[in-house]
Amino acid sequence: MAGYEALPRDELLGVLAVRDARITQLEAGSDALAQLVGELRDKVARLERIVSRNSRNSSMPLSADDLPGRTPPEPEKKRDGRKRKPGKQPGAPGSHLCWSDSPDERVDHFPEGECSCGRDLAGAADLGVAASHQVIDV
Repeated sequence: MAGYEALPRDELLGVLAVRDARITQLEAGSDALAQLVGELRDKVARLERIVSRNSRNSSMPLSADDLPGRTPPEPEKKRDGRKRKPGKQPGAPGSHLCWSDSPDERVDHFPEGECSCGRDLAGAADLGVAASHQVIDV
């Protein structure tokens, strides 16, 4: 910069001291901004990860896929020219576990708690078996 050559030594040292103080102040501000940028970068990455979640890559329900800001799951790929459907083919022998005449344990299931209308289900009329299962130990 022009004009510094003509300044006396004391004034030149004063100008350099002011400049050094300003540089120190700017470096401190730069460090604070760098820290803030790092925090914001982490926050953006976390928010992008949250928004990119859908029912296929997380435990979210299907009903949450169409919420605003959510990325919908990619459509399933078509099966390449296959004529068969997945699973057991028609005509193939099937197998299942038959009900045992003497299960190890019988468990009766009765409704508990309150109905959606607010009445207690303990005094409700018996309409038969709602669910049944057998426990057979090998």
